[in-house]
Amino acid sequence: MILSNVINQEENKEHIIEQYRFKVISSFSHSGTEQQTEQPIKEDQPELTTEATKDDAPKAVNSSEDTKLEPSFIEELLKRTEELSENIVKLQLQIENQEKEFKERLETEVNRAKEDALKEGESLAKAKFDTELSEIETKYTNSIKKLDEEKDKLEKLYQKSEKEIASTAIDIAKEVILKEIKDSSATIASNIAKNLIGELENASQIEIKTNPEDYEFVKENIKLSSNLKVSADDAINRGGVIILSDIGNIDGSVAERFEKIKKILSE
Repeated sequence: MILSNVINQEENKEHIIEQYRFKVISSFSHSGTEQQTEQPIKEDQPELTTEATKDDAPKAVNSSEDTKLEPSFIEELLKRTEELSENIVKLQLQIENQEKEFKERLETEVNRAKEDALKEGESLAKAKFDTELSEIETKYTNSIKKLDEEKDKLEKLYQKSEKEIASTAIDIAKEVILKEIKDSSATIASNIAKNLIGELENASQIEIKTNPEDYEFVKENIKLSSNLKVSADDAINRGGVIILSDIGNIDGSVAERFEKIKKILSE
């Protein structure tokens, strides 16, 4: 196989052959400058130009210097790598601490929010309860007040009705008695006289005045004595009597007795 790109021995004199140079960037070197190394390719060619031979000498020196710089560069690189690793670890720890702190703060805020909500809920519930209780108390007080007012009205009505009923009952009784008097006035007058005489036991003189129509019946039914007598008087209504004595007088008329009863009931 023929390689057309390969330089043969005859054409070697017409070319300058150099090794490919790799550029080395060292930002960590003490000089702080870029170094370039060139290493000439050693050929088994016996014939090289004088110019090529002169140029190879300084390049060999540069290659030696680069070889000396490589250990420091690697050491510096390792150091930087270690520092970077430490920084990464510190950053991770810091992130973990921040996450932990954030979680704690979040939990604290959530608990605080819950407590505030509970307190607010309790306050609102208490306020609502107090309002409802106040409304109930107001309604109850108003109801009691109305009941007291109705009670007073009923008591007044009862008292008024009681008096009216009693008065009405007396009036009815009076009408009944007056009707009875028309038929038995003498008997009624005699009975009243007997009752009133019993109240005047200490009297030495007693006089019974009665209506002329009742006079004879009363006189016959009353046991007369020297200190007791019966007389007729037109001013006295039928069924009634008036007792006169040395210790006092008593009106025994039916109308007067009814008025006394009314007065007693009205007190």
